[in-house]
Amino acid sequence: MGENKIMNMFQQSLLKNELSSFICGKGEYLVIDREYGGHWSLGSYKNYIEPNLSEGILPIEFWEKLSLSFDKVDNLNIFLDNLIGYFIPYYNCSDEDLKKYRVSNTPIEIVNKIREILILNKESLLIDNRGTGIEWNSKSGLWGGIISNLLIIRKRGGPNFLTDEFI
Repeated sequence: MGENKIMNMFQQSLLKNELSSFICGKGEYLVIDREYGGHWSLGSYKNYIEPNLSEGILPIEFWEKLSLSFDKVDNLNIFLDNLIGYFIPYYNCSDEDLKKYRVSNTPIEIVNKIREILILNKESLLIDNRGTGIEWNSKSGLWGGIISNLLIIRKRGGPNFLTDEFI
């Protein structure tokens, strides 16, 4: 029974309209990072999302619910930080054809929404010292970690979530 629960947590979050809770590790979706103590996006991705990727890509339902989540989350900064934590392993796969397929199936509306959030929330992200990993309590706040991670995604062949002003 426990294994079935683990394998279906991502799908459950989609069915229950709890994607933002899943992404931020709230309640039953929390996967503890033993080193940093917060929600561990990579562990959550590997346990819940990766085994359930149909044809190797995130389902359309994920992207639809994600686009609705941005305006509903309690804390957009932490949500964005965690979301990027899920995107790092998703766009870092050794199969180049699959990576291209994942990039081509990433809605441009999501890419643009993340850019918009970065522009509108830059000051807030710069002073927000919370975080979900090694960038925790960084001098550049969540901004530094998020930009670094988005640059890594881009360098590895993932989508370009950044405009030239961020680079």
